Amino acid sequence: MSGKTKQLAYIALFAALTLVLGYLEATIPVPIAIPGVKLGLANIAVLIALYLMGPRWAFAVMLLKVGVTSLIIGAPSMAVYSLAGSALAYLGMYAAWRFGRLSLVAVSVIAALLHNMGQLCVAVAIMQTPALFVNLPAMVIAACITGIATGTIAFGVLRALPPLQATASGRSKTAPGDRSKTADRLANRHAAAIAAKRS
Repeated sequence: MSGKTKQLAYIALFAALTLVLGYLEATIPVPIAIPGVKLGLANIAVLIALYLMGPRWAFAVMLLKVGVTSLIIGAPSMAVYSLAGSALAYLGMYAAWRFGRLSLVAVSVIAALLHNMGQLCVAVAIMQTPALFVNLPAMVIAACITGIATGTIAFGVLRALPPLQATASGRSKTAPGDRSKTADRLANRHAAAIAAKRS
């Protein structure tokens, strides 16, 4: 199977995974009655895309996640909350991934924390109620728990998937620009690290 065919196959996989996880997340009740606290199952697809294919594909999956979540919930206004939380989570996820010394689970926890923070800030801005920040401690605890869970699941999935190797970031090794080459090397390194940890 060629590299391009693998890329298309993984994108189809991510689309299906995002749809299924988004649906599950919308149907599973959360024991904490605090707005913005979610299981974050759909973030698993973003994590897998980041470590398997690189930041550009992960960004595309993040946008897909926001769209799917908004369609499933059926409330267009929720897209604002989802986009704010997901965008902030992606930036933190990308920065931690690029740093290269944190485990996938740690990256997942950072993403979950920032996701909750992004949604909380949007809620405060829209409702103009700073008192909502009283929920921050509970949201931090919930983010740590869900981040560990989603990171562990993503790691397990990555162990079962074959790495894309030279095409891990969706670009060839001869792509122009230092940033593209750096992203290629990072994606290849993380894919190799996942493969090396297989039992």
